[in-house]
Amino acid sequence: MAVEKNKKVDSVNVKQRNTILVGIKIDESGKEILKWTLEDVAEHGDCVVVVHVCSTSHRALKTKSSLDRYLELFSEFCSTKKIELKGEVLKGSSVQEVLVKEANSYKAISIVVGVKHQRKLSLKVAKGCAKELPPTTYVLAIYRGNIVFRSSNHYHLPLAQNMNSRPISELSDGFSDKESQLKSEESSRGLEKTVQEKRKISGRSLSLPSVEVMDQKPGWPLLRTTTLATPLAQHHTRKISVVNWVMSLPERFPHHPNMTSQLSLCDKEVKDILKEINRWFSYDVLKTATSDFSSENLIGKGGCNEVYKGVLEAGKAVAVKILKSSFKEAVKDFVQEVSIISSLTHQNISPLIGVCVHYNDLISVYNLSSRGSLEETLQGKHVLRWEERFKIAIGLGEALDYLHNQCSNPVIHRDVKSSNVLLSDEFEPQLSDFGLSMWGSKSCRYTIQRDVVGTFGYLAPEYFMYGKVSDKIDVYAFGVVLLELISGRTSISSDSPRGQESLVMWAKPMIEKGNLKELLDPNIGTFDEAQFHKMVLAATHCLTRAATHRPNIREILKLLRGEDELEKWVKKIEEDEDCFDDEVYPNSNTELHLSLAMVDVEDNDSVSVGSLERSNNSLFSSSSSSQELQS
Repeated sequence: MAVEKNKKVDSVNVKQRNTILVGIKIDESGKEILKWTLEDVAEHGDCVVVVHVCSTSHRALKTKSSLDRYLELFSEFCSTKKIELKGEVLKGSSVQEVLVKEANSYKAISIVVGVKHQRKLSLKVAKGCAKELPPTTYVLAIYRGNIVFRSSNHYHLPLAQNMNSRPISELSDGFSDKESQLKSEESSRGLEKTVQEKRKISGRSLSLPSVEVMDQKPGWPLLRTTTLATPLAQHHTRKISVVNWVMSLPERFPHHPNMTSQLSLCDKEVKDILKEINRWFSYDVLKTATSDFSSENLIGKGGCNEVYKGVLEAGKAVAVKILKSSFKEAVKDFVQEVSIISSLTHQNISPLIGVCVHYNDLISVYNLSSRGSLEETLQGKHVLRWEERFKIAIGLGEALDYLHNQCSNPVIHRDVKSSNVLLSDEFEPQLSDFGLSMWGSKSCRYTIQRDVVGTFGYLAPEYFMYGKVSDKIDVYAFGVVLLELISGRTSISSDSPRGQESLVMWAKPMIEKGNLKELLDPNIGTFDEAQFHKMVLAATHCLTRAATHRPNIREILKLLRGEDELEKWVKKIEEDEDCFDDEVYPNSNTELHLSLAMVDVEDNDSVSVGSLERSNNSLFSSSSSSQELQS
């Protein structure tokens, strides 16, 4: 395929900086995606190359002047931010081939393209680019302002640190006033339709409504594909009980090729901050425990971390996580995580055993749980008895009550899920993985976070849609875990009928119709009906869509323990049906939130969420379910 360039590029100069490739149509949608890229993706000193593909040389020549005028609108902003903006109009019969060739030529760290719709065929270009390009190049496909596809191997991506969550229409007014004069040109040519608005990416997470991700497993942490390097690591995490937890501890600091080592300069500062940690391990002790970090003891490997199993001198089995990073920000995040978890003392919270700092390595040591995680147990050969499930529900609730109400400074976990609940031999649960945790506020009802972190299938609506963070997001996730305990199902299942891939959506019609027994794990055998009804009712209230009407964890615990009358809680469901709240989202936003649960379901572009009664504040409100719950 011949490719003709109408504008020569100083490739030597470009390759000295990070380059982002943006495929656009020269119209309003292209303007929006370019705005987004320049303001929230590109960093100081980066080069953004705008590519428009034409099918003939005649069209390419004709379009060049239009592209030049188009880019002039952004010249002032780029000058202020010191971003180099280049434009290319290329001729080619295949958009994918042109983009791949240009990305390789520039050694681009990212390609952003638009798509016409979410169907598999429309994602062909993005998928093709992702397959042909090296893992250091991150591919994004966008449809109607939402990221609908991303390549999974993007842990080297420095651009994923600065995107915020504002709609494109609200981006900076720092662009040229000439922008208003732009008319749609060449609207029938070029790349497939690009974005009109956007969702955000942060260094900690990727919020992806109805997104397709290569090589990702449903229900896994948002950050896992950001950092997990090989399928082998995924295989190992299922074999060792604690690894499913430890490997999902977030790595929120992607590699930057130009970053010099920072950690060695910060050792004293880190040790000063962490001086109150009860146990500091020497590097030699951990080397001995892991047989010199032998490959036989390597039980997981991520983009910038490794996890080894080991045995201390006293015979204690441990998991040793080594975080290799040259980012100063990595030190701050490590310190915050350790400072939070080291301040906690509760039988239902998994403790940090100790830490070690060795040159550029940040090392944390944890217990190696005997029975593994709740997720592994529910999906394993051993069938949990009802009394064990109810015990786990109470224990996990007590852990959250401790975090939210009993700590001197409230703690919000932000990643409550079954894989983060470790089980002892006696099935005593311990909440683990505080990598995403944060200090809560005593004075504010909620805070706003620009980065959305957590796991698909467990995110509360107000958090995903608006970034509102409070202890209520942990309560919502607890409700999903309760449904897992009741049903034995995973939070997201690709084997379910379309529209029911999410555990929440699968359970909803049964509860609305009062068919509560259909929720129960068919393998469970005998069970306590009173406890069963309490757990279903508790899950119903935990999953209330509006956070203002969602009970706190202490109220949920009272319900589970039988300290409150069931009639009170049934009546509350009926009252909430008529409540109005600004967090009871309009149809489109509710659909976006629920589509989060369908992430990674292959070719699931027509998932139905129309059955949801969006006017109800409680997700499960219905008179029939109320009658059944009282029985």
